[in-house]
Amino acid sequence: MLAREGARATFFLIDRHITDQTAPLVARMFADGHAVALHSHTRQYMLMTPETLARTLTAAADHIERETGQCPCRAFRPHAGWRSGSMYEGLQKIDYRLVGWGWMLWDWNWFRPRTADAIVARVRDRARAGDIVVMHDGDESAPFADQRQTVEATARLIPELRAKGFAFGTICDR
Repeated sequence: MLAREGARATFFLIDRHITDQTAPLVARMFADGHAVALHSHTRQYMLMTPETLARTLTAAADHIERETGQCPCRAFRPHAGWRSGSMYEGLQKIDYRLVGWGWMLWDWNWFRPRTADAIVARVRDRARAGDIVVMHDGDESAPFADQRQTVEATARLIPELRAKGFAFGTICDR
């Protein structure tokens, strides 16, 4: 769908979900011109010493490179956006930057089922120039759960936002 729309995206990946089964998909992300960056699966990363965080993220990047032949860009998204001073120190040690989003909970709602209609309604009128729109194509607690609502919403949003003058790129283009 992204190729059809001529849109590039950044995929923030959780290292432990990169397996023999998922590595070909990650390699395709790179091949299709998307960016791959790191994501954590737990808020515990904010409690790590700077040195431990730096080692953890370096190991995750090395793992992705071994599995796909490509190195992720130097960007990191912490679980739920939780961050700490020691996290920033650790990121500085390895020249990574922390990446958040332009508006909280673009595609998530604890109180209602996630649907394409709901996602489109939340994003369409709130997106602004320069925003980072988070769309979850996975779920830490159920990584293989059906997330077609995200794909459908993205397919609808790209042309709508493009018609409003928006362009799409990766966080690594900045």
